[in-house]
Amino acid sequence: MPKSVELCQLVACSISHTTWNIPRIRDGDQWRNINNAHLVENQSHLNGHDQYEDAMFRAKQIMEERGWSTEVTDTKEQCHEHLYYQHYRLKCWKRS
Repeated sequence: MPKSVELCQLVACSISHTTWNIPRIRDGDQWRNINNAHLVENQSHLNGHDQYEDAMFRAKQIMEERGWSTEVTDTKEQCHEHLYYQHYRLKCWKRS
């Protein structure tokens, strides 16, 4: 039976600013914030949620280094003329 884990991250993009929100992980049927901040924070960015920039791709690299198969998908959602949301989702699985 394969083991699997799913992570998601929301990015809000406007003309002048991009905000990377706290990554989340699926815990059963619920999504919860990732508590291991030292693994996902980018210490060079201290401006609010921007410190989570590229966290999804760092998580992908960490999982692949540990032998997991991974897949990143993303969808864009237009909010209004100058703002859209980009939803990143990382699926990881491993055969036991």
